Amino acid sequence: MKLVLATLAVTAAVVIPGTPASAANGFLQPGDYMVAGNAACTTNFVYDGTGSLAGKVYLGTAAHCVTSVGQDVADVNGVVWGDVALIGDANATAPDYAFIEVRAAHVSRVRAAVKGHPNMPTGVTTSTETAAGDLVQISGYGLGFDFSTLTEENREAVLTSDNASTHNVAGPIDFGDSGGPLVHVATGKALGIVSRLCTGACTETGPTVQGLLALAAGRGFTVTLRTV
Repeated sequence: MKLVLATLAVTAAVVIPGTPASAANGFLQPGDYMVAGNAACTTNFVYDGTGSLAGKVYLGTAAHCVTSVGQDVADVNGVVWGDVALIGDANATAPDYAFIEVRAAHVSRVRAAVKGHPNMPTGVTTSTETAAGDLVQISGYGLGFDFSTLTEENREAVLTSDNASTHNVAGPIDFGDSGGPLVHVATGKALGIVSRLCTGACTETGPTVQGLLALAAGRGFTVTLRTV
């Protein structure tokens, strides 16, 4: 793993230093650059509301990337496209998730496919179909990886462990990747989202998609992952 600036696990948002070098494609999709307040992070997957939320469309990120429900979220060009709808708990790993409701005027921009990977995601993993050593796809705007499309969209990590609520991966992840999608390469399924980093012989850890969906549903926020 790329070294970061602390010896303990830390959240992986970045105070905005500028915008990434690669051009925006106009879409809103997993692996996109996003700005909320003074934090620059990455969106994870597209979610569709069910039940009382039917008809609403959301993109996910990490709880520590946002500050309040109703907060504006903008794209790489500074265009506000969404509003924070639900925040988990930035102070814990499993609930470090947030959902951003896409404004009606921008729903047509939404694409389910992970940026650079049109065949992902195909569903949501469970720990019965993953194993230590499996490859995990990363798409995001981590510092040092945000200078080219190649490094933003084509990094791979190695899964070291996961269960129903959290995952651990070792690989090239850095500040700015927070909230971004982690996809299980063998199945093409959504595995988790980037949350916490550390230095030395340790790994990134964060929520699984299976776990964050269950936690959100427990709060009455019922959504499903949109697949390709």
